Amino acid sequence: MISEHQEKDYTSIIRERNVFKKQFLTIQNKYENKIQELSILKELGETLRSADFHNRNILFWHQIKIVMKHMALSGISLILTEENSDGYELVADSYNEGPVLHPVYLPLEDKDLKQIIRQTGPITIRDISKQPFFNGIRRLDEGTMCFVPIIHNNNSIGVLCLHTTDLQGFDNNAKHFFSIVADQIATAVILFRLYNNMLEEENRRYVLSRFFSKAITETILNQGKSLKLGGERKNVTILFADLCGFTSMSEKLEQEEVLNILNRYFSFAIPIVFEFDGTLDKLMGDGMMTFFGAPIPHPDDPARALKMAIRLISALKSSDIKIPGQPGKGNTELKVSVGINTGDVVAGYLGSEDHLNYTVIGDAVNIAQRLQTLAGSNEILISRSTYNAIKDADIDGVRGFTHLKGQKVKGRNQTVDTYRVELAF
Repeated sequence: MISEHQEKDYTSIIRERNVFKKQFLTIQNKYENKIQELSILKELGETLRSADFHNRNILFWHQIKIVMKHMALSGISLILTEENSDGYELVADSYNEGPVLHPVYLPLEDKDLKQIIRQTGPITIRDISKQPFFNGIRRLDEGTMCFVPIIHNNNSIGVLCLHTTDLQGFDNNAKHFFSIVADQIATAVILFRLYNNMLEEENRRYVLSRFFSKAITETILNQGKSLKLGGERKNVTILFADLCGFTSMSEKLEQEEVLNILNRYFSFAIPIVFEFDGTLDKLMGDGMMTFFGAPIPHPDDPARALKMAIRLISALKSSDIKIPGQPGKGNTELKVSVGINTGDVVAGYLGSEDHLNYTVIGDAVNIAQRLQTLAGSNEILISRSTYNAIKDADIDGVRGFTHLKGQKVKGRNQTVDTYRVELAF
Protein backbone atom coordinates (compact mmCIF):
# COMPACT_ATOMS: atom_id res chain seq x y z
CA MET A 1 0.00 0.00 0.00
CA ILE A 2 0.98 3.59 -0.68
CA SER A 3 1.44 5.54 2.45
CA GLU A 4 -0.14 8.93 2.94
CA HIS A 5 3.29 10.49 2.75
CA GLN A 6 4.07 8.74 -0.54
CA GLU A 7 0.71 9.80 -1.94
CA LYS A 8 1.46 13.43 -1.10
CA ASP A 9 4.85 13.15 -2.79
CA TYR A 10 3.23 11.61 -5.84
CA THR A 11 0.60 14.36 -6.00
CA SER A 12 3.29 16.98 -5.64
CA ILE A 13 5.31 15.39 -8.43
CA ILE A 14 2.24 15.33 -10.72
CA ARG A 15 1.52 18.97 -9.90
CA GLU A 16 5.11 20.02 -10.59
CA ARG A 17 5.11 18.02 -13.80
CA ASN A 18 1.94 19.77 -14.96
CA VAL A 19 3.40 23.15 -14.08
CA PHE A 20 6.59 22.27 -15.94
CA LYS A 21 4.57 20.96 -18.88
CA LYS A 22 2.55 24.16 -18.98
CA GLN A 23 5.72 26.26 -18.82
CA PHE A 24 7.31 24.12 -21.50
CA LEU A 25 4.29 24.47 -23.78
CA THR A 26 4.30 28.22 -23.18
CA ILE A 27 7.99 28.43 -24.04
CA GLN A 28 7.48 26.15 -27.03
CA ASN A 29 4.57 28.27 -28.23
CA LYS A 30 6.63 31.44 -27.85
CA TYR A 31 9.53 29.77 -29.64
CA GLU A 32 7.28 28.65 -32.50
CA ASN A 33 5.80 32.14 -32.69
CA LYS A 34 9.29 33.62 -32.90
CA ILE A 35 10.25 31.11 -35.60
CA GLN A 36 7.09 32.07 -37.47
CA GLU A 37 7.82 35.77 -37.09
CA LEU A 38 11.41 35.34 -38.24
CA SER A 39 10.14 33.32 -41.20
CA ILE A 40 7.80 36.18 -42.15
CA LEU A 41 10.57 38.76 -41.84
CA LYS A 42 12.88 36.56 -43.92
CA GLU A 43 10.30 36.24 -46.68
CA LEU A 44 9.63 39.97 -46.60
CA GLY A 45 13.34 40.63 -46.98
CA GLU A 46 13.55 38.23 -49.91
CA THR A 47 10.71 39.99 -51.75
CA LEU A 48 12.58 43.26 -51.35
CA ARG A 49 15.83 41.84 -52.68
CA SER A 50 14.07 40.51 -55.80
CA ALA A 51 11.73 43.48 -56.21
CA ASP A 52 10.95 45.08 -59.54
CA PHE A 53 11.19 48.73 -58.57
CA HIS A 54 8.92 49.70 -61.46
CA ASN A 55 5.98 47.97 -59.74
CA ARG A 56 5.65 49.28 -56.20
CA ASN A 57 2.09 48.05 -55.58
CA ILE A 58 2.88 44.53 -56.76
CA LEU A 59 5.68 44.26 -54.19
CA PHE A 60 3.46 45.45 -51.34
CA TRP A 61 0.71 43.08 -52.45
CA HIS A 62 3.14 40.16 -52.15
CA GLN A 63 4.36 41.41 -48.79
CA ILE A 64 0.92 41.63 -47.17
CA LYS A 65 0.01 38.21 -48.61
CA ILE A 66 3.08 36.77 -46.85
CA VAL A 67 1.86 38.19 -43.54
CA MET A 68 -1.67 36.92 -44.22
CA LYS A 69 -0.33 33.44 -44.95
CA HIS A 70 1.27 33.09 -41.53
CA MET A 71 -0.94 35.19 -39.25
CA ALA A 72 -4.55 34.73 -38.17
CA LEU A 73 -5.87 37.94 -39.69
CA SER A 74 -9.01 38.74 -41.65
CA GLY A 75 -7.29 41.35 -43.80
CA ILE A 76 -4.50 43.89 -44.21
CA SER A 77 -4.48 47.25 -45.96
CA LEU A 78 -1.45 49.46 -46.59
CA ILE A 79 -2.06 53.19 -46.89
CA LEU A 80 0.79 55.60 -47.69
CA THR A 81 1.03 59.37 -47.65
CA GLU A 82 1.75 60.91 -51.03
CA GLU A 83 5.33 62.14 -51.15
CA ASN A 84 4.68 65.65 -52.44
CA SER A 85 1.22 66.36 -51.04
CA ASP A 86 -1.03 65.82 -48.03
CA GLY A 87 -3.00 63.04 -49.72
CA TYR A 88 -3.31 59.35 -48.85
CA GLU A 89 -3.17 56.42 -51.23
CA LEU A 90 -4.23 52.80 -50.76
CA VAL A 91 -1.37 50.78 -52.28
CA ALA A 92 -2.21 47.23 -51.12
CA ASP A 93 -5.32 45.46 -49.85
CA SER A 94 -5.48 41.74 -49.02
CA TYR A 95 -9.23 41.75 -49.61
CA ASN A 96 -8.46 42.51 -53.26
CA GLU A 97 -7.93 39.57 -55.60
CA GLY A 98 -4.71 41.11 -56.82
CA PRO A 99 -2.49 44.21 -56.60
CA VAL A 100 -4.04 47.67 -56.62
CA LEU A 101 -3.25 48.57 -60.24
CA HIS A 102 -4.92 51.98 -60.36
CA PRO A 103 -4.46 54.77 -57.81
CA VAL A 104 -6.99 54.73 -54.97
CA TYR A 105 -6.89 58.03 -53.11
CA LEU A 106 -8.58 58.48 -49.75
CA PRO A 107 -10.52 61.60 -48.81
CA LEU A 108 -8.26 64.35 -47.48
CA GLU A 109 -11.04 65.42 -45.11
CA ASP A 110 -11.06 62.05 -43.34
CA LYS A 111 -10.20 63.27 -39.82
CA ASP A 112 -10.05 59.75 -38.33
CA LEU A 113 -7.49 58.69 -40.94
CA LYS A 114 -5.40 61.81 -40.32
CA GLN A 115 -5.38 61.10 -36.61
CA ILE A 116 -4.46 57.45 -37.16
CA ILE A 117 -1.55 58.26 -39.50
CA ARG A 118 -0.15 60.87 -37.14
CA GLN A 119 0.23 58.30 -34.34
CA THR A 120 3.77 57.32 -33.39
CA GLY A 121 2.81 53.84 -32.15
CA PRO A 122 0.23 51.11 -32.79
CA ILE A 123 -3.34 51.80 -31.73
CA THR A 124 -6.18 49.29 -31.44
CA ILE A 125 -9.89 49.87 -31.94
CA ARG A 126 -11.97 47.03 -30.56
CA ASP A 127 -15.46 46.49 -31.94
CA ILE A 128 -15.26 48.74 -34.99
CA SER A 129 -19.03 48.47 -35.45
CA LYS A 130 -19.13 51.68 -33.44
CA GLN A 131 -16.41 53.27 -35.56
CA PRO A 132 -16.34 51.70 -39.07
CA PHE A 133 -13.17 52.04 -41.14
CA PHE A 134 -13.07 52.79 -44.90
CA ASN A 135 -9.80 51.84 -46.59
CA GLY A 136 -10.59 53.38 -49.96
CA ILE A 137 -12.20 50.28 -51.44
CA ARG A 138 -14.37 48.70 -48.76
CA ARG A 139 -15.98 49.54 -45.45
CA LEU A 140 -15.03 47.40 -42.45
CA ASP A 141 -17.60 47.47 -39.64
CA GLU A 142 -17.04 44.40 -37.47
CA GLY A 143 -14.16 42.93 -35.49
CA THR A 144 -11.02 44.68 -34.27
CA MET A 145 -8.57 46.97 -36.10
CA CYS A 146 -4.95 47.61 -35.27
CA PHE A 147 -3.24 50.56 -36.97
CA VAL A 148 0.57 50.41 -37.07
CA PRO A 149 2.34 53.57 -38.34
CA ILE A 150 5.00 53.37 -41.06
CA ILE A 151 7.74 55.58 -39.65
CA HIS A 152 10.73 57.17 -41.40
CA ASN A 153 12.95 59.80 -39.76
CA ASN A 154 10.41 60.17 -36.94
CA ASN A 155 7.68 61.03 -39.46
CA SER A 156 4.71 58.86 -40.34
CA ILE A 157 4.66 58.06 -44.06
CA GLY A 158 1.76 55.63 -43.93
CA VAL A 159 -0.12 53.10 -41.86
CA LEU A 160 -0.50 49.32 -41.82
CA CYS A 161 -4.19 48.52 -41.17
CA LEU A 162 -4.72 45.08 -39.62
CA HIS A 163 -8.19 43.58 -39.31
CA THR A 164 -9.40 40.56 -37.32
CA THR A 165 -12.85 39.31 -36.36
CA ASP A 166 -11.51 38.49 -32.89
CA LEU A 167 -12.90 41.13 -30.54
CA GLN A 168 -10.04 40.45 -28.12
CA GLY A 169 -7.83 42.32 -30.52
CA PHE A 170 -4.04 42.35 -30.58
CA ASP A 171 -1.77 41.73 -27.61
CA ASN A 172 1.47 43.63 -27.00
CA ASN A 173 3.61 40.93 -28.61
CA ALA A 174 1.55 41.14 -31.79
CA LYS A 175 1.81 44.93 -31.85
CA HIS A 176 5.57 44.72 -31.36
CA PHE A 177 5.92 42.25 -34.22
CA PHE A 178 3.75 44.24 -36.60
CA SER A 179 5.84 47.31 -35.77
CA ILE A 180 8.87 45.38 -37.04
CA VAL A 181 6.90 44.47 -40.18
CA ALA A 182 6.04 48.15 -40.57
CA ASP A 183 9.77 48.99 -40.37
CA GLN A 184 10.43 46.53 -43.21
CA ILE A 185 7.70 48.17 -45.27
CA ALA A 186 9.12 51.63 -44.46
CA THR A 187 12.47 50.50 -45.90
CA ALA A 188 10.73 49.36 -49.09
CA VAL A 189 8.79 52.62 -49.37
CA ILE A 190 11.93 54.74 -49.04
CA LEU A 191 13.84 52.58 -51.53
CA PHE A 192 11.01 52.97 -54.02
CA ARG A 193 10.90 56.71 -53.52
CA LEU A 194 14.66 57.04 -53.90
CA TYR A 195 14.56 54.89 -57.02
CA ASN A 196 11.71 56.87 -58.56
CA ASN A 197 13.37 60.17 -57.66
CA MET A 198 16.53 58.92 -59.32
CA LEU A 199 14.59 57.94 -62.46
CA GLU A 200 12.85 61.31 -62.54
CA GLU A 201 16.15 63.14 -62.19
CA GLU A 202 17.76 61.03 -64.91
CA ASN A 203 14.79 61.69 -67.17
CA ARG A 204 15.01 65.41 -66.44
CA ARG A 205 18.75 65.31 -67.08
CA TYR A 206 18.17 63.54 -70.40
CA VAL A 207 15.52 66.06 -71.47
CA LEU A 208 17.67 69.01 -70.42
CA SER A 209 20.80 67.63 -72.08
CA ARG A 210 19.01 67.81 -75.43
CA PHE A 211 18.99 71.61 -75.20
CA PHE A 212 21.62 72.69 -72.69
CA SER A 213 25.28 72.21 -71.86
CA LYS A 214 26.26 70.01 -68.91
CA ALA A 215 26.96 73.07 -66.78
CA ILE A 216 23.54 74.61 -67.49
CA THR A 217 21.83 71.24 -66.99
CA GLU A 218 23.40 70.76 -63.56
CA THR A 219 22.53 74.35 -62.57
CA ILE A 220 18.86 73.77 -63.45
CA LEU A 221 18.80 70.46 -61.58
CA ASN A 222 20.49 71.96 -58.51
CA GLN A 223 17.96 74.79 -58.47
CA GLY A 224 15.18 72.21 -58.43
CA LYS A 225 13.26 73.92 -61.21
CA SER A 226 10.42 71.82 -62.60
CA LEU A 227 10.05 71.05 -66.30
CA LYS A 228 6.57 72.28 -67.12
CA LEU A 229 4.73 74.00 -69.91
CA GLY A 230 4.84 77.78 -69.88
CA GLY A 231 7.26 80.62 -70.39
CA GLU A 232 8.67 83.90 -69.13
CA ARG A 233 10.04 87.02 -70.72
CA LYS A 234 13.79 87.00 -71.26
CA ASN A 235 16.36 89.09 -73.07
CA VAL A 236 18.36 86.65 -75.18
CA THR A 237 20.68 86.51 -78.15
CA ILE A 238 19.44 84.26 -80.95
CA LEU A 239 21.73 82.67 -83.53
CA PHE A 240 20.76 80.95 -86.77
CA ALA A 241 23.37 79.03 -88.77
CA ASP A 242 22.85 77.35 -92.12
CA LEU A 243 25.15 75.44 -94.46
CA CYS A 244 25.53 77.49 -97.63
CA GLY A 245 24.21 75.88 -100.82
CA PHE A 246 23.96 72.50 -99.15
CA THR A 247 20.39 71.81 -100.27
CA SER A 248 21.14 72.18 -104.00
CA MET A 249 24.42 70.25 -103.72
CA SER A 250 22.83 67.43 -101.73
CA GLU A 251 20.34 66.79 -104.56
CA LYS A 252 23.22 65.21 -106.46
CA LEU A 253 24.10 62.85 -103.58
CA GLU A 254 22.60 59.66 -102.25
CA GLN A 255 20.36 60.21 -99.22
CA GLU A 256 22.60 58.08 -97.01
CA GLU A 257 25.60 60.22 -97.95
CA VAL A 258 23.68 63.43 -97.17
CA LEU A 259 22.72 62.07 -93.76
CA ASN A 260 26.31 61.03 -93.05
CA ILE A 261 27.65 64.52 -93.89
CA LEU A 262 25.04 66.23 -91.71
CA ASN A 263 25.70 63.89 -88.78
CA ARG A 264 29.44 64.56 -88.99
CA TYR A 265 28.79 68.31 -89.15
CA PHE A 266 26.40 68.43 -86.19
CA SER A 267 28.68 66.11 -84.20
CA PHE A 268 31.18 68.95 -83.81
CA ALA A 269 28.79 71.91 -84.22
CA ILE A 270 26.51 71.04 -81.28
CA PRO A 271 29.38 70.67 -78.75
CA ILE A 272 30.54 74.15 -79.82
CA VAL A 273 27.10 75.52 -78.89
CA PHE A 274 27.37 73.91 -75.46
CA GLU A 275 30.99 75.03 -75.05
CA PHE A 276 29.69 78.59 -74.73
CA ASP A 277 26.64 77.55 -72.63
CA GLY A 278 24.25 78.15 -75.49
CA THR A 279 20.86 76.48 -75.76
CA LEU A 280 20.20 74.25 -78.76
CA ASP A 281 16.66 75.03 -79.82
CA LYS A 282 16.29 72.90 -82.92
CA LEU A 283 17.97 71.38 -85.96
CA MET A 284 16.33 72.27 -89.27
CA GLY A 285 17.72 70.16 -92.08
CA ASP A 286 21.21 71.59 -92.55
CA GLY A 287 20.54 74.54 -90.26
CA MET A 288 20.26 75.07 -86.53
CA MET A 289 18.80 77.61 -84.13
CA THR A 290 20.49 78.38 -80.85
CA PHE A 291 20.16 81.11 -78.25
CA PHE A 292 22.06 82.51 -75.28
CA GLY A 293 20.56 83.95 -72.08
CA ALA A 294 17.87 81.42 -71.22
CA PRO A 295 17.20 79.58 -69.04
CA ILE A 296 20.41 80.72 -67.31
CA PRO A 297 21.52 84.26 -68.28
CA HIS A 298 25.11 85.52 -68.45
CA PRO A 299 26.19 89.15 -68.66
CA ASP A 300 28.13 88.40 -71.87
CA ASP A 301 25.53 86.33 -73.75
CA PRO A 302 25.81 88.38 -77.00
CA ALA A 303 29.60 87.92 -76.95
CA ARG A 304 29.15 84.19 -76.30
CA ALA A 305 26.91 83.92 -79.36
CA LEU A 306 29.48 85.65 -81.57
CA LYS A 307 32.34 83.54 -80.16
CA MET A 308 30.35 80.42 -80.90
CA ALA A 309 29.76 81.53 -84.51
CA ILE A 310 33.47 82.31 -85.00
CA ARG A 311 34.47 78.95 -83.54
CA LEU A 312 32.00 77.18 -85.85
CA ILE A 313 33.39 78.85 -88.98
CA SER A 314 36.97 78.15 -87.85
CA ALA A 315 36.15 74.50 -87.15
CA LEU A 316 34.53 74.09 -90.57
CA LYS A 317 37.61 75.54 -92.29
CA SER A 318 39.89 73.01 -90.61
CA SER A 319 37.55 70.02 -90.86
CA ASP A 320 37.85 67.25 -93.40
CA ILE A 321 34.10 67.17 -94.09
CA LYS A 322 33.64 67.78 -97.81
CA ILE A 323 30.79 67.46 -100.28
CA PRO A 324 31.84 65.02 -103.02
CA GLY A 325 32.06 66.74 -106.42
CA GLN A 326 31.27 65.53 -109.89
CA PRO A 327 33.82 63.27 -111.65
CA GLY A 328 36.82 65.34 -112.61
CA LYS A 329 35.94 68.08 -110.11
CA GLY A 330 37.23 68.58 -106.60
CA ASN A 331 35.25 68.23 -103.39
CA THR A 332 33.43 71.25 -101.96
CA GLU A 333 34.17 72.60 -98.51
CA LEU A 334 31.28 73.20 -96.11
CA LYS A 335 30.59 76.86 -95.42
CA VAL A 336 28.07 78.45 -93.10
CA SER A 337 26.03 81.66 -92.99
CA VAL A 338 25.13 83.12 -89.58
CA GLY A 339 22.58 85.64 -88.34
CA ILE A 340 22.55 86.96 -84.75
CA ASN A 341 20.05 89.24 -83.00
CA THR A 342 19.50 90.30 -79.39
CA GLY A 343 16.06 91.11 -78.05
CA ASP A 344 13.16 90.27 -75.78
CA VAL A 345 11.38 86.96 -76.22
CA VAL A 346 9.17 84.56 -74.30
CA ALA A 347 11.30 81.57 -73.30
CA GLY A 348 9.89 78.33 -71.96
CA TYR A 349 8.77 74.78 -72.54
CA LEU A 350 6.52 74.21 -75.52
CA GLY A 351 4.65 71.04 -76.50
CA SER A 352 2.95 68.56 -74.18
CA GLU A 353 3.76 67.14 -70.75
CA ASP A 354 5.17 64.03 -72.46
CA HIS A 355 7.16 65.83 -75.14
CA LEU A 356 8.71 69.14 -74.14
CA ASN A 357 10.84 71.47 -76.20
CA TYR A 358 12.60 74.48 -74.67
CA THR A 359 12.33 77.34 -77.12
CA VAL A 360 12.00 81.11 -77.53
CA ILE A 361 9.21 82.94 -79.33
CA GLY A 362 9.11 86.55 -80.49
CA ASP A 363 9.97 88.99 -83.24
CA ALA A 364 13.63 88.93 -82.18
CA VAL A 365 13.77 85.32 -83.38
CA ASN A 366 12.42 86.23 -86.80
CA ILE A 367 15.00 89.01 -87.21
CA ALA A 368 17.89 86.63 -86.46
CA GLN A 369 16.61 84.17 -89.02
CA ARG A 370 16.19 86.88 -91.68
CA LEU A 371 19.74 88.10 -91.06
CA GLN A 372 21.02 84.58 -91.60
CA THR A 373 19.29 84.37 -95.00
CA LEU A 374 21.07 87.61 -96.01
CA ALA A 375 24.52 86.45 -94.86
CA GLY A 376 27.02 85.10 -97.37
CA SER A 377 29.37 82.14 -97.11
CA ASN A 378 31.26 82.10 -93.79
CA GLU A 379 29.72 85.47 -93.04
CA ILE A 380 28.19 86.67 -89.78
CA LEU A 381 25.54 89.39 -89.79
CA ILE A 382 24.41 90.92 -86.50
CA SER A 383 21.70 93.40 -85.58
CA ARG A 384 22.30 96.80 -83.97
CA SER A 385 21.14 95.50 -80.59
CA THR A 386 23.78 92.77 -80.69
CA TYR A 387 26.41 95.20 -81.98
CA ASN A 388 25.73 97.64 -79.14
CA ALA A 389 26.22 94.82 -76.63
CA ILE A 390 29.58 93.63 -78.01
CA LYS A 391 31.19 96.59 -79.81
CA ASP A 392 33.59 97.23 -76.93
CA ALA A 393 34.31 93.56 -76.20
CA ASP A 394 37.67 92.02 -77.02
CA ILE A 395 36.76 88.95 -79.06
CA ASP A 396 39.42 86.78 -80.69
CA GLY A 397 39.02 86.48 -84.45
CA VAL A 398 37.22 89.83 -84.91
CA ARG A 399 38.96 92.66 -86.86
CA GLY A 400 35.99 94.96 -86.63
CA PHE A 401 32.45 95.60 -87.78
CA THR A 402 31.11 97.04 -91.02
CA HIS A 403 27.87 98.96 -90.77
CA LEU A 404 25.56 98.02 -93.59
CA LYS A 405 22.68 100.25 -94.54
CA GLY A 406 19.31 99.20 -93.25
CA GLN A 407 18.56 95.80 -94.67
CA LYS A 408 15.14 94.95 -96.01
CA VAL A 409 14.10 91.63 -94.54
CA LYS A 410 11.16 89.45 -95.43
CA GLY A 411 8.06 89.95 -93.31
CA ARG A 412 9.00 93.43 -92.00
CA ASN A 413 8.09 96.86 -93.32
CA GLN A 414 10.98 98.56 -91.55
CA THR A 415 14.57 97.87 -92.46
CA VAL A 416 16.93 96.22 -89.96
CA ASP A 417 20.10 98.08 -88.99
CA THR A 418 22.78 95.49 -89.71
CA TYR A 419 26.51 94.97 -89.13
CA ARG A 420 28.87 92.51 -90.78
CA VAL A 421 31.50 90.97 -88.52
CA GLU A 422 34.90 91.27 -90.18
CA LEU A 423 36.83 88.13 -89.32
CA ALA A 424 40.60 88.01 -88.82
CA PHE A 425 41.02 84.71 -90.70
